[in-house]
Amino acid sequence: MKLLATPRFIADVEDCAEYLHSEASGAVAEGWRQSLKQAVRLIAEVPEIGRVRQDLPQPGIRTLNLRKYPAYLIFYRIEGKRIELLRVRHGMMHLPGLFPENAEGE
Repeated sequence: MKLLATPRFIADVEDCAEYLHSEASGAVAEGWRQSLKQAVRLIAEVPEIGRVRQDLPQPGIRTLNLRKYPAYLIFYRIEGKRIELLRVRHGMMHLPGLFPENAEGE
């Protein structure tokens, strides 16, 4: 399957890494990036691995935790023969607010 990282996903990656760099260290931010890459590879290999989220306003969104940073979630959706990487955020946020009801993939 083809992976498609949305602009919002890419911005989230930078925001999260910047935050971890400023609040913890460059090493922590780099470790987080490596954990993210591993999780994305796993999603590409086994797209159904993520949990379908019934609590989000848009249908079909799945989440997968980062292994070494389990508070962070990758939000993605399987669309035909492609996987859309939608967001990556800390799981303690108000998650439904990340996905407006009438918005489609970006």
